Amino acid sequence: MQPEQLNDLFNKGREAVEKGYIPSAQVFFSQVAEQHKTPEVRSYLAYCLAKSQGRTQVAAKTCTESIRREPDNPTHYLLLGRIHLLAGDKEKAIQVLRQGIKINNDQRILSEINRMGLRKPPVIESLKRNHPLNRFLGKIFARLGLR
Repeated sequence: MQPEQLNDLFNKGREAVEKGYIPSAQVFFSQVAEQHKTPEVRSYLAYCLAKSQGRTQVAAKTCTESIRREPDNPTHYLLLGRIHLLAGDKEKAIQVLRQGIKINNDQRILSEINRMGLRKPPVIESLKRNHPLNRFLGKIFARLGLR
């Protein structure tokens, strides 16, 4: 397969992911992976696996490995953050997405963070967010308009 065709298939797969057409994206990325299995292709395939089959642990390991190989690529952080969201771990997802923002101010990562909604820091930062005192003070400060 020609490099132009591989690039075209990769772009089609990326568009399919963004539109939510995961089975189609998986087909495109599988075709690309047969010839050119880059860390980015592996990350997209891992995300498709997590989204379609719910295999989030395997997908997270694959994306983490891709981050290790290409630490400057924000796509890996975006996809790993989405995988953590699929697994129900919002805190870890936010942490990974914020790491991605530090690497590169990617608009897709910013959109993902905004879509999730940011939380204000805990009133008493030395205590965990779900500590009863933090929850109580947060509610009181919010009602008083101090937060």
